[in-house]
Amino acid sequence: MKKVISAITALFVLTLTAGNLFAQTTGRISGKVIDQKNSETLIGATVNIEGTTKASATDADGHYVLSGLAPGKYTILIRYIGYQSKTVSDIEVKAGANTPLDVTLGQAQSQALNEVVIKATYRQASVGALYARQKNSIQVSDGISSDIIRRSPDRNTGDVLKRIGGTSVQDGKFVVIRGLAERYNNNLLNGSVLPSSEPDKKAFSYDIIPASLIDNIVVYKTATPDLPGDFAGGAINTITKDIPDSKFMETTLSIGYNSKATFKNDFIDPQPSGKYDFLGFSDDSRKLPPVYADNKAIYTSGTTNNQKIAIAQQFPNTFGSKTITTIPNINFQFVTGNSKVLKNEGRLGYNFALNYSTGYRESTGDRTQYNVSAPDQLPLYSFDRNIFSSTKTLGGLFSLGYTTSRTKLVFRNLFNNDFSKDYEQTNNALNRDGDPNNPIHYRGFSSEVTQNGVLSSVLEGQHTIGERKIIVDWAGSYGLSYRKQPDQRIVTIFSAPDGGEYLSLPSENSPLSNILGRVYSNLNENIYSGKINVTYPFKWLNQPQKIKAGGLYTYRDRDFTIDALGYVDIVGNGKSIQLANGTNIENVFSPQSIANNNIAFSRIDLQSTDYVGTSKLNSGYLMLDNKFSDKLHLVWGARVERYEQKLAATGKAVQNYVNTDILPSANLSYALTEKSNLRASFYKSVNRPEFRELADFRYFDYQNNFNISGNKNLVRSTISNADLRYEIFPSSGEIISVSAFYKKFTNPIEQVNLDNDVLSYDNAVSAEDFGAEVELRKKLNFISENGLFKNLTFYVNASYINAKVKFRNREEAKTPLQGQSPYLINSGLFYAPESGSFTFNVLYNRIGERLRFRGVDPHTDIYEKPRDVIDFQVSKRLFKNGELKLTLSDILAQTNALYYNIGDVNKIAYSAATDKIIQNRFNGFTTNLSFKYSFK
Repeated sequence: MKKVISAITALFVLTLTAGNLFAQTTGRISGKVIDQKNSETLIGATVNIEGTTKASATDADGHYVLSGLAPGKYTILIRYIGYQSKTVSDIEVKAGANTPLDVTLGQAQSQALNEVVIKATYRQASVGALYARQKNSIQVSDGISSDIIRRSPDRNTGDVLKRIGGTSVQDGKFVVIRGLAERYNNNLLNGSVLPSSEPDKKAFSYDIIPASLIDNIVVYKTATPDLPGDFAGGAINTITKDIPDSKFMETTLSIGYNSKATFKNDFIDPQPSGKYDFLGFSDDSRKLPPVYADNKAIYTSGTTNNQKIAIAQQFPNTFGSKTITTIPNINFQFVTGNSKVLKNEGRLGYNFALNYSTGYRESTGDRTQYNVSAPDQLPLYSFDRNIFSSTKTLGGLFSLGYTTSRTKLVFRNLFNNDFSKDYEQTNNALNRDGDPNNPIHYRGFSSEVTQNGVLSSVLEGQHTIGERKIIVDWAGSYGLSYRKQPDQRIVTIFSAPDGGEYLSLPSENSPLSNILGRVYSNLNENIYSGKINVTYPFKWLNQPQKIKAGGLYTYRDRDFTIDALGYVDIVGNGKSIQLANGTNIENVFSPQSIANNNIAFSRIDLQSTDYVGTSKLNSGYLMLDNKFSDKLHLVWGARVERYEQKLAATGKAVQNYVNTDILPSANLSYALTEKSNLRASFYKSVNRPEFRELADFRYFDYQNNFNISGNKNLVRSTISNADLRYEIFPSSGEIISVSAFYKKFTNPIEQVNLDNDVLSYDNAVSAEDFGAEVELRKKLNFISENGLFKNLTFYVNASYINAKVKFRNREEAKTPLQGQSPYLINSGLFYAPESGSFTFNVLYNRIGERLRFRGVDPHTDIYEKPRDVIDFQVSKRLFKNGELKLTLSDILAQTNALYYNIGDVNKIAYSAATDKIIQNRFNGFTTNLSFKYSFK
């Protein structure tokens, strides 16, 4: 208890005296001491400043801090029982700054009495630590560090993930790994499972986490028993910042320009605005009015026509809009943190970050529909489609950490709220209904607010017990994900032959919310999780070994509500309302007009089904980490998962699903040389249906104009995975690797087309996925040790994937998995001198044609056309502690296009001669200028 009180008191002192902390004249050295062979941190190593009595011991995280050092150059000596001692010289300390230094130690070769001391310079030691981490990872994985994130033009995690080998991002936020759609990924935040941010699928919207809050991201492409077993593409672990090495405070202000939206004087903004829109939160004015919400149960059967008209009058008349001139996008960020060494040699630290942004987006494009049986005929319909969006983002991070020589406690919190107010219009629309001689002209619009958010709180601990140094680590977490879409308003205005315009009001029995109506939906998902792991180290074959066991319990509950309401003629069989003589879209749904025209709502039951879902995951595992020699390393074991899922939808029978799976895995690594590895792995995994996929009812997808229906007969899919990888590490920060993988799916879950614009889900018979990956990261100093090439790094990672899925009714076609791309390319060129005073980088990204929507037959499959993305960034330090950064994003600004694969269905590459583009979206390019200032 005294330690806890001491820690809390120290935190308050740190916070209250923050202004003075940044004026110190001394510096510090800090970092981790790492085992050279396995990259594990060493607990209890001593670190001394040579020639002084100043010393530090590494804590439960292997971390040390030497503080209160006068500016100058130092040499440190690191000792640890059973390891060779090491001195590191030429360590420069600057006033008010931290010098980071991770050091590797090699195990002693004999029990000789004379101490052997390995000597290294500061740069040699830093390079060695980074090299050890790269080489000794047991899994096939890829990652990206905070340093690379800082030097990239990426503003959110979704952008960052595009830079990782074998990874692409769909719709700017959903991750596709090795060509497999987001459903095959496991999303972790600080090691704890993230709740889904989407109402209809297993996915997390990574664009809501600011890149500046990330310490590192690791994508595990093979499994070990201590990871959750429900992934086949990858497990994405996003680690946010916890205990800083030294005090810091930074502010960043960014101003952005978009070629489509900024300084636009005809940007459409739906009205009215809410009181809290400027913060990114919707107020109560958009909620479903209580007069309806409190009478849902009797609305359709126990309410008279006059009562229904009176209820419709209580809905706000919010169908107006105004034209504004947009200003540049603005982002502000404040980040601070500090750490302090306490009297008991413990260390306390915190990180705090606040992020706010506001901006505008405009997406223009068109939508065309063809008769696939006669694609050369006139289109069935076509229209322009423009979307105007004003956005707000408010997010923050707070982490508090306390560590001693045997214990580490960290409390991590992340919150982010993303708000978008959208106005979508269709202009110059033409619907031929299959008959070019009978055109129907119309225009339409919809207005909606979407508020997405995520809250994650994790309390984690690590304890080293006894002389054997048994490690016990645990975590308890709570996650909240929400998606609010209050009051989406949809209006379609038809043109009469005489040039006038009118609204078509259907009868009460045939409402169409996607033509004329309002939709209210709300999703909340909570996820509670607890885990514990015990690692027992021992020696065998004169090599360090470990046995690890643990368990995980996760409980999810989801509450989804939706009300789809169509405006109807409550007393007749339908009629038209002329928009003339003072009647317009801004007053046609006023209380007076509703009464005069007998307008009411009819609830569309097929699209208004609420549901509640719960799931429980109980899992345990046993894992052995065996080193048979200095070269051969095997991690193997098995995981058992029992999954219980329950779904209760309004008016439907409760659905229950229970599965128990045994999931073995093995990862083998062989060090061919000091700089190269050969890796092989095998693991079994599962893919379970999501709540919405099981929900046995239909709803309308307004974004893509499809009806979506669940399937209560879905079963979970099982996957067998195998990987082989050869990698070379020429020097620190460099890698050359070649990988191959194979995946066999049984009962894969795929979206299917039931015809008549209805999509559902089904288990295919099987699927196979073959792939290869190549990665190269190489410094160009071999060209010249002077000038530009000395500090220039080139990297490229590319993937080729060949996937086939076998359906019972489509066996003749080589159908790819949904969301699967045949190839991925990420590439870049970085210039970063040691001083870091001037840097630049150029980044390139491309994905192959991927299946977006499955058609009734292969000729109606809808694919996404490839596009090239080039980003550029240059930065320059100013005023000693300032940094000016210019970013150009998506310079080519190519359109996002969808097309029918009308030609050879076994060759999905786009062909302008035979395939038909059905949708184009153009978002423009973005320029961003930011200035960051560090208070040191």
